[in-house]
Amino acid sequence: MASAKMKRKKFFRTISGKVRVGQQVKKTKKRTCILCKKQLHGVPHGKSKAMLAAMSKTEKRPSAIFGGKLCSRCRRKVIDEAIMVKQNSKNIQNVDLSLKKFVNQTMKKMK
Repeated sequence: MASAKMKRKKFFRTISGKVRVGQQVKKTKKRTCILCKKQLHGVPHGKSKAMLAAMSKTEKRPSAIFGGKLCSRCRRKVIDEAIMVKQNSKNIQNVDLSLKKFVNQTMKKMK
């Protein structure tokens, strides 16, 4: 059952003409990129958290690196920065602070 914050009142009229109060559950929000806050594609948003919990792990997020966390543009930036650091054309201290965590994770996956 949804929590009290998830519910909102919905007034509707019955066949007999009486007004009744029902409860309507809000949908979960659309997922966004951690860095640029752009909407992520391929990541579902459902009517309730229970609906998302019932889905399998592969249905919840794409299988690409940082899928479900970063958009394709930010993912490309992170991979480019990691390659530049790996080839010693750029120092890890010169990488943007918001990208540094993801660059380190990408470098570990490259090994």
